[in-house]
Amino acid sequence: MKLFKKSMAIVVLAIVATLSVNCSSDSSSSSSDSGFYLKCKINGVQFVSTDPYVINSLSKSITAQSDNENIQETVSLYMPLTVATGTYTITEEPSNVDSYGAGYSNFDTDVSSQEAAGTLTITQVTADVIKGTFSFTSPDFDGNTITVTEGTFRAENIQ
Repeated sequence: MKLFKKSMAIVVLAIVATLSVNCSSDSSSSSSDSGFYLKCKINGVQFVSTDPYVINSLSKSITAQSDNENIQETVSLYMPLTVATGTYTITEEPSNVDSYGAGYSNFDTDVSSQEAAGTLTITQVTADVIKGTFSFTSPDFDGNTITVTEGTFRAENIQ
């Protein structure tokens, strides 16, 4: 049941994030020149998103959908609402509002990660930007290992 709840939480967050629209109209720059991104390698294959979005709820979630229109995949990072620079352990409990978590989903192949383990390093936090690096491994529901390496991101820091 715990695994089902985690899986559903990741799927729901991915769907909500996919449907979300950046409503900020007071920004002095357009989203194309904002410099926001999330990049990594998933099992050795490059993943790039130039429009990661941030959702603040009980915790902060940075979710990115691939810029490749032929592949429906997302990478998500979870962290507490108040974030400080430092290196944190990605745990199996991303639903805990004080923990750091990560997830991967590919909706074309119906692959989703579960119980990710790795590190998330926050290198910059300002009123407007959160930046860092990450890597994690995670089994999928078929027992295969998803390996995410060379992760970097720069996203809007929503207060």
